[in-house]
Amino acid sequence: MSASNDGSFKVGDWLVEPARDQISRDSESTYLRPQVMELLVYLARQKGRVVSAEVLLDDLWAGKIVTDGTVYNCVAELRHALAGGDDQHTHIETIPKKGYRLLAPVTVLDDSPEPIDGTGHKLEFAIIGVLAIAVVYVVAERFFWADNRAPDPQVNASIAVLPFMPLSSGEDDSFFADGLTEEIRNDLAQLPELQVAGRSSSVFFKGQNIPAPEIGARLNVAHIVEGSVRRDGERVRITAQLIRASDGFHLWSDSYDRTLEDVLAVQEDIAENIAEALDVVFDDNARRLIRSAGTRDVGAYIDYMKGQDAYAMAHAQAFTSELLAIANGYFDRALEAAPGLTNARLLKADLASHILIDIGAGFRDEEYSGEARETLAALREEYDLAWRVSPSGNSRDILDLERTLFSEDWSRLPARIRKAMQPGSCPITNWTRTFITPFGWAEQTAAKNREILACDPMNWGANYTLPLSLIWAGNPEAALHAVEEAENKGLSYPRLEDSRYWALLAAGRASYQTVHGPGPKGSDLQFPRQILREALAGDSAVAREMAQEHWSRPDVDHFSSLVVAAVVGDRERANELAARIDASPGSAVALAKILYTCFCGAPFDLEATPNYKARIEEADFPWPPPKRIDYPTKTW
Repeated sequence: MSASNDGSFKVGDWLVEPARDQISRDSESTYLRPQVMELLVYLARQKGRVVSAEVLLDDLWAGKIVTDGTVYNCVAELRHALAGGDDQHTHIETIPKKGYRLLAPVTVLDDSPEPIDGTGHKLEFAIIGVLAIAVVYVVAERFFWADNRAPDPQVNASIAVLPFMPLSSGEDDSFFADGLTEEIRNDLAQLPELQVAGRSSSVFFKGQNIPAPEIGARLNVAHIVEGSVRRDGERVRITAQLIRASDGFHLWSDSYDRTLEDVLAVQEDIAENIAEALDVVFDDNARRLIRSAGTRDVGAYIDYMKGQDAYAMAHAQAFTSELLAIANGYFDRALEAAPGLTNARLLKADLASHILIDIGAGFRDEEYSGEARETLAALREEYDLAWRVSPSGNSRDILDLERTLFSEDWSRLPARIRKAMQPGSCPITNWTRTFITPFGWAEQTAAKNREILACDPMNWGANYTLPLSLIWAGNPEAALHAVEEAENKGLSYPRLEDSRYWALLAAGRASYQTVHGPGPKGSDLQFPRQILREALAGDSAVAREMAQEHWSRPDVDHFSSLVVAAVVGDRERANELAARIDASPGSAVALAKILYTCFCGAPFDLEATPNYKARIEEADFPWPPPKRIDYPTKTW
């Protein structure tokens, strides 16, 4: 097939067909979103030249609401597609602080295939043909094949529901406004044609006076919903408006004076008006889906919002378990009124997992004999209840995987991992990434994180675990870029700093100033970070001396002590600590987290942990995991 026919060309051994938004080789074929195909065609045209994110924004997407994050996501998606299980460095290279370039050779398909170089205008004419045909097909796609395409974040029907502003000062009015916001967001998310930004992204802008165009650009959405709520006894006044993000133009607005009992009808009316303004189908099936979503109980969603608030604070600060206990009190009250509130059950289970870590990793002793065993039983029960009431879909598959991770039988884990790692729509995940990433699933957990960030760009968990997945995938430079992208979005918290720290070590940048000194409060790294730097430099004497000082602290824990022991090469101590952790009920979560954040291969010998060893063998996980940070002081 010649370039003059349909604009096809080759990148390495991939056949690129812009007209079909598809790449293929041998029996393998992959669909690319139109935006990603545009990027591939553009990079092919540059003949290996480095192109900055700014140039890409100007040349490819001028006049569209896109950000550096859009560029990064497209590059990551394209790199992942071209890698096809191979080394991702062989196709697209990231030049830190400069941009991207295509490394693979480009060949225009003609009667006699030949590589493209800079000795003529063959590439220029071929690519012009490619772009022309691509434009024709993009236009045709808008009219004929729109229902068969994957969702594009730049489509018109994308929206973020910002927190409604409370105009009254009652004790719970702010939480009532947050709950109403959440319910409206849930309602709109039931409409399959509408792409709705996740809760983390919406809440990020609470109380900030930021223009609509900037919010739209940062969240990659075309529209914004905002409003206000005023409560007076049993009556409520709700104002809502739909705003076009590109220019701040108000497309629709309305006010409602109702009783609290009528709030459900108001939510549905707001959703229907927004759907009509965006030309989105709102039929009887949509009404049925909306009426089955959410809590539908004012008191329940006030309690649920209070729980969400405490839960978020728990993960932003060092005192996790105490704040999670407060959150669970609110979740329990919400679940009494709304037993089917799946996410409340999943968030509630998080406390039990942290208690198991606290006890198993030596952060604290049991408050009473058998506390860990009872906590593990309660966690399993909560996961089972959440799974039973969860609607079908990728989030339910992930929930099934996570409840298996806390079970005593991992034999069915591989099948459940494969199912859970299938593409989803803004899925919910908690411990999956920690448990499975080191065992050959790094690419899949990175892709799952990107799925979450596509619909919820400010999601704190996905933003800090995406770099960790990329480190495990052997790409620390991409991990550093992911941290930079998160910070460019305005995110800053201790675990994101942890991600940067590990990425710097994995990239061989141990001399950077940020690798010195202690970790920030709330960090997972509760030991002097200089120990790792000295170990990486091969100075075992200094590293061991600093390690001894850490181990001699009266408040030292098993978790940090084991990581330090592994890094400085004290195998006997590492195995002793791992054995102590393994003896505690539910210890797999603590050992998995140590493995996940050490990046040092096997931090301990599997024989030292018979319970964990049984689970690893049931799942047929490879042992030892790969070393992503190779410390000369660690000889096993």
